[in-house]
This record gives sequence, structure tokens and C-alpha cells, in this order.
Amino acid sequence: MPETTLDLAFKGARDYLHGTDVFNQTLSWLENALPDAPIQDIDFSFHHLARHRIELILGALPEGVEAFAVCSFSQAGQRQKAYLIETEEPVTGRYPYPEDEMVAPMEYDLAAKRGVLRGSIAYSDIEVWVAMTKALHYKVFPQYSGKWLFVRGRFPRYSGHTQADERTLVIAASFNDRLTRSEVLLDGQKVGEIYFSIV
Repeated sequence: MPETTLDLAFKGARDYLHGTDVFNQTLSWLENALPDAPIQDIDFSFHHLARHRIELILGALPEGVEAFAVCSFSQAGQRQKAYLIETEEPVTGRYPYPEDEMVAPMEYDLAAKRGVLRGSIAYSDIEVWVAMTKALHYKVFPQYSGKWLFVRGRFPRYSGHTQADERTLVIAASFNDRLTRSEVLLDGQKVGEIYFSIV
């Protein structure tokens, strides 16, 4: 049962590990651990926040252990799961994350629940998608005072840094305005879905 400890740090002033870092490092490790075929049909879900160092387990989850996140995926026609487990070890690092600057040029169409970001971006695709989703949610749902969090990402394929002239995010469905599903598009082509929930 392959496993590893992910070396993650807090982003900005947060006291929890950011879902984008967990997502990126998990997929990076899986691609290195399973190099024979592409990682496809990714369904990455978070059950709660993690505030300590985390371990990744590929295969069966040990009995009595609860995962705070699960990455389901296909490789060579086989469906597999990687489980993320929160340990009791403290997170020791922290680094700046200018999320507001990233989405400052974003254009909004609130009636269509759509946001567009143009030009090249230095951050990873999932960081951009999550930042765009968060920014759009606070404008579309101003009546809520809670915190919107990234809880699920679904991608047929994922590339960490895709070149695109235009990134579009559309809130496609809202479940009692507490859980949403957004579609993400690169140059007009849908490439995945992001789910957010408010707490």
C-alpha cells in the first residue's frame, strides 16, 4: 500500500491547509507513483478542513481511520482511490498568497453567474479556478456571511498549468444556495467542475 507524507504549508493567514495545495500535491505524487498511464476522470472531494500535516494512502483505507479528503481516479481502465489522512503533526510552514490580486482583473456577469479572466497567469489551474469561484460566489450570493470553501473538483484530465487566453467560470447549479456546482472553461471549452459549500 503506497503512501507518503505531503509537505504542505499554510497559505497566507489561513490556519488550515488549502484545498488547492492538497489537490496539486496529491496529483503530482500520483503521476510520479503511477507513471505507466495518464491519471484520468479525477473526482477529488473534501469532507472537512485539515489543520495538521497529512498523509496520502493509495489503496485501501486502514480500518478505523477517517480520511478528510478522497481522490478517485481512473488509470488504464481501472478505478482507484487515494485517501488523505490528517496526522497529529503540526504544519510548520507558511507562505504569502495574493489571491485577491490574482482575480482583480476578473470580469463579472452577475445575471449569468459568470466570471472571466483573460491573459496568462502564474498560478496553477486549480488555484485560479478556486480563486475565481470564491470571488464570483461572494458577488452572486451577497446575502450570506459565511465562508465559501472548495469541497469538490471533477476533471476528465488535469494539467497543472494550461495555456489559455480566456478562463471562464459559470455557476451552473445551486442547491439551496449552500452548495454549488460551477463549470470551468478554457477558451470556451469545458474542462471540469468545481463544487463550493458555505460554512
